[in-house]
Amino acid sequence: MIQFLNSIDFKILLYATLSILPWGFFLFTLQPSDFKRKLILSSVALILGIITTQIILYLHPIIWPEVNFKPKKTATVLSQTIYISFIQAGMMEETFKEFFILLLAFFGAYNYKEKKFDKDVILIGGFVALGFAGIENYVYISKDKNKIFEMFLGRTLFSSNIHLLINLCFALFLLKSNSSDKKTVVLFYAYFLAVIQHGVVDFFLLPGSKFGNWLSTAMFVGIWVWVVRDLRKFVYEKISWN
Repeated sequence: MIQFLNSIDFKILLYATLSILPWGFFLFTLQPSDFKRKLILSSVALILGIITTQIILYLHPIIWPEVNFKPKKTATVLSQTIYISFIQAGMMEETFKEFFILLLAFFGAYNYKEKKFDKDVILIGGFVALGFAGIENYVYISKDKNKIFEMFLGRTLFSSNIHLLINLCFALFLLKSNSSDKKTVVLFYAYFLAVIQHGVVDFFLLPGSKFGNWLSTAMFVGIWVWVVRDLRKFVYEKISWN
């Protein structure tokens, strides 16, 4: 335990925590539920998000051992970028995040009598995403200690934001499935949409071009508009915005 604590850079851990704190604060504050219930669900969801990163870090070298990533042809670069974006990152990360969101939702935010998810799936989806993003941000910020603040700012505005949006979108589909006769179909659609969203954003970000950054930014701004509209419709309809 002492060895583990000694390996932690608490300065970077503070930055990683701050990178998810604003999003978590607003999500927690706006959620129209009992404070104690919100605290329990968000805390458990945050821990599950952290566990997700550990599972992926453990499985990644087993499923995808190191390969020579120096392709000579443009077609190969394109295919590898697609593969990393949609399979290694998108599918793997979203599979585990969505699994834990559903697991906690069925335990803590599902009415078995009415067979409906309740509004707190939003809290669960958001905090699983933030738990995952916090650890991921720690890893990335620690890679370049000469640019800690720049990396912190980028991870806060982009990476934490993207993870949160994708999983809020997934959680909203859980609520939408309440009014569907084909709940399983809606859940599968929500899962594949999350993978596609993650993959497309990474596809534009991985090359590191300004044009790609603008495209990915435009995409998650569009998702923000979608998510905020649906949150006001399904979750925050009783909140006065005046």
